Amino acid sequence: MAKSNDWRPLTVFLCGIGLALISNSGYAQEAGGSLGNFGFTFAPKILKEGSITDLGFNLTYTDRLSGAVNFRYTAITENTELLDAADSLNAVTEHIFEIFFLPLQYSLLAAERYTFYLGGGAYYEYDDLTEKGFFNMPALENLNKEPVNAYTNDFSMHVFGPLVEGGFEYTGKWFALELTGGVIPVFLLSSTQKMTMVPLLEPDYADYAQTTWDSPYFYASLDCTLFEYFNVAALYNFVHLAYKTVDFDEQFKWRTPQRETFSQSLKIEGSALLPLGGGVSFQIGYGFAFDWMRFDAESPSLNKRQYALLTVKKTGN
Repeated sequence: MAKSNDWRPLTVFLCGIGLALISNSGYAQEAGGSLGNFGFTFAPKILKEGSITDLGFNLTYTDRLSGAVNFRYTAITENTELLDAADSLNAVTEHIFEIFFLPLQYSLLAAERYTFYLGGGAYYEYDDLTEKGFFNMPALENLNKEPVNAYTNDFSMHVFGPLVEGGFEYTGKWFALELTGGVIPVFLLSSTQKMTMVPLLEPDYADYAQTTWDSPYFYASLDCTLFEYFNVAALYNFVHLAYKTVDFDEQFKWRTPQRETFSQSLKIEGSALLPLGGGVSFQIGYGFAFDWMRFDAESPSLNKRQYALLTVKKTGN
């Protein structure tokens, strides 16, 4: 019989709630247009298993003072297998909604071609996850247990915390650079989870609700535009989490162990730009994401994914 931690695919998104922040955090900087002191962004990413859509609005108050609010919606749908159970199916559906609210951004250094700013505000995330499937494990027959079992895992989470962000931008004739970094030093996490396992466990379900504090969450991005026709970007995210999750032990008894996770993500993007005029270009490209997750003191696991970029981007003034 597999040990209880072999069932982590059942709660992999719970254990990686940082990946709601990690694999897809740090809002996009692509610009869709502007109208006077008002501007907006729209930047979709197309993944094999879903999509990520960034939408943002910004308002310039004065020459040095501005504000912004950015939204991110992530939709993931995929089918996977469980560890140590080749005859299995895990159907995952997840929806993540994030808000980066920065009502105050102040330019400490502003010139014709470069600027340096600091901003403050708040971050909010809502994560809704559903997993369901089955597995066939013949070894259970040796324990007088039914080898074929069905399960569900329903999880929802709210995250809220203060946000501090800084950035540097340079715009030249043939080269543009944008460096952004943000941190949520501490955040409130409230979650609920209900898991069922039939007919293996008695009772056939367990649920748990919790409210806890954790820290930190950090993101950074580097964006370079070359000769107005090419763009390269790198995005990095890190989050630490310590919380309780629904699980079961070797005696098939429900439990809620404390778990600590460290999650990191690195995205590398390359794209071509087609100038449309007015400092705006059509952008089409490709991205590679590398996600690392470490549970407690174990070795980190690596997940790779690819995605397409299809949007418009601000490339000049």
